[in-house]
Amino acid sequence: MKIPGKINISGMEYEVIIKDQPLFCGNTRAYGHIDFDSKQILIDNTLRDSQGHMQTLLHEIIHGITNDRDIDFTQQGEETIVDQLAKGLYQVLKDNKIF
Repeated sequence: MKIPGKINISGMEYEVIIKDQPLFCGNTRAYGHIDFDSKQILIDNTLRDSQGHMQTLLHEIIHGITNDRDIDFTQQGEETIVDQLAKGLYQVLKDNKIF
């Protein structure tokens, strides 16, 4: 499946941008980033293949969903939970030939 140029998360339209340069969240290199203010999802094209890009997009979509619904993962660590959900969702969609 091709990465869409735009995606709706909870009624808000986000532009999806593939970057040919590294992304950072603070001092940590990242595969992707969602910017809630500018309504953009950035994906680092230098780190992964197309399957990895889709998994990263799902990861950022889950961040968007949890932000919209004000879900707090501070007890277990949001990054760990979101990453595992993205991987599981990717596998389900792939196994069912949605991707």
